[in-house]
Amino acid sequence: MLPFLTRKKTTTTAPSWWQSALSSEERETNESAFQPLGNISAEVLVASGNPSAIGDLVGHLKKEALRHLGYKLLGHADTLVTEEVSVLNLHFYWAARGGFYYRWRDHDDFALEEAVQSFQRQIGLAENAVRVFKKEKEWDFIPAHAGYRQLRIIEEKRGNLTLARALCEQAKSQGWADDWDKNIARLNKKIAKQTAI
Repeated sequence: MLPFLTRKKTTTTAPSWWQSALSSEERETNESAFQPLGNISAEVLVASGNPSAIGDLVGHLKKEALRHLGYKLLGHADTLVTEEVSVLNLHFYWAARGGFYYRWRDHDDFALEEAVQSFQRQIGLAENAVRVFKKEKEWDFIPAHAGYRQLRIIEEKRGNLTLARALCEQAKSQGWADDWDKNIARLNKKIAKQTAI
């Protein structure tokens, strides 16, 4: 082919997920709902590719009318969960995801089960997260664990007292902060009453 007849290659960049999956109204809603300390935008958090950052963003969508937008963002964040994501980013992501779905458990049929799955996944990382907090971050204490706490509450409400107690015992043995002894004692009393009947 003659040089003057060759076409110039045009490089077009595919629109980002933020641009292609969200309407301009949804993007504007995200930006106005997101009020962090510091100068960062919701778009930057989504573009980071970090599920935990998106979990932080979703935490700002607290109004009932915005929950569909939170679900959409979490659906995108789920696609970013890979083995390359750090244990702590996943730890915080599953806590944020679970907390968001748990908030809407009485509004959407799927929300409670999504919350439970999130808390279970966070618990699955718990031992590794403790190791990172202690060795890599050199923290003197281990914080509370949203997954253990919320899943204990859920299972207790469901009447699964033995499972609720086992969650408390496991969390305590791993060193997660909370009032585990008090919860274990209370659950032991409930279990004793149940077996005495």
